[in-house]
Amino acid sequence: MKIIQKYVLENWKLKALSLVLGFMLWLAVFFIGEMKKEMSVQVSMINLSKEYVVVKMDPEKVDVTLSGRVSLVKDIKHSDIKVTLSLLNAKEGESVFSLTKNNVQIPKGVQIEQIKPTAIKVQLDRIVEKKVKTVVRLERKLAGRYGLKSWAPGFVTIEGPRRVLETKDTIETNPVGGNLNHDEEVVMVSLNPEGFGASRIKPNAVKVVLRREGGKKTIWD
Repeated sequence: MKIIQKYVLENWKLKALSLVLGFMLWLAVFFIGEMKKEMSVQVSMINLSKEYVVVKMDPEKVDVTLSGRVSLVKDIKHSDIKVTLSLLNAKEGESVFSLTKNNVQIPKGVQIEQIKPTAIKVQLDRIVEKKVKTVVRLERKLAGRYGLKSWAPGFVTIEGPRRVLETKDTIETNPVGGNLNHDEEVVMVSLNPEGFGASRIKPNAVKVVLRREGGKKTIWD
């Protein structure tokens, strides 16, 4: 105990002065000192005509370097920064748009040091409507036990990118399955939008009627 007291009390004025100077240095750095911070921020599109849809954007995020007082910069979150790109006069096809500091919204008292990259490629496609045939998929475990009796609707309307829908004539359901117990089952199953890009499907589900084949019972009976 005496050793500890001797260590603490020995040159205590010098040690106290060191603590005070260290605290003052911390205050100076925290409230006066400058720091930089780089953050990756998602780019948001605005003013896009209802005639078009964005099918590709490269890159989707940009790196924004901020500078300012330590007390302001250190706690900045991604949600505090917004990068927007206006597509007001954009046309169908691929276009290159420049990014400047005017595209970035940041908290007060902070400065933008750098934006990387300073250009973004955006590919737009015209939105069209197309009727396609619905195709019902069954889970493998239903093979030899249940078969399709009917389904509706036989066709649905899809609204989406022209180049995508040009190559599509059918759309499949998600696999139909479940715990089936009756000779006839009615199941609502959603359509699988994979491969259709940014499309809207109307309606997005199909009513499927299944019938037990050959009077056989399922393994769940």
